[in-house]
Amino acid sequence: MDAMDDFFGDMDRNRKRMEYNRDVEKLELYLETVQQIINQFEEMLYALQSAHQQYTSEWSGRSKDSYENVNNEILQAAYRLYDVRDELYRSLHHEMSRLKEEAEAI
Repeated sequence: MDAMDDFFGDMDRNRKRMEYNRDVEKLELYLETVQQIINQFEEMLYALQSAHQQYTSEWSGRSKDSYENVNNEILQAAYRLYDVRDELYRSLHHEMSRLKEEAEAI
């Protein structure tokens, strides 16, 4: 009977290990998706800043002031996004490490 108990115990441990590894894979895919979105955002931000440098030097008055305010808000939003991104990356890496340790401990 011990051999059967060992067999089913091994099966249960393997199942749990697979669940942890599957969760890690899901988090890795999520992280990859977030990275792709951030890259797209950075490309758009770069295009906006390039256009800003190229065209706004000739502007003046209220139009330029208003545009500068909008541009500054966009940059501030980008900085906040980077802060959130960094915290999300730290959290995801921490959780993936924790899950890997759990899987190895089984």
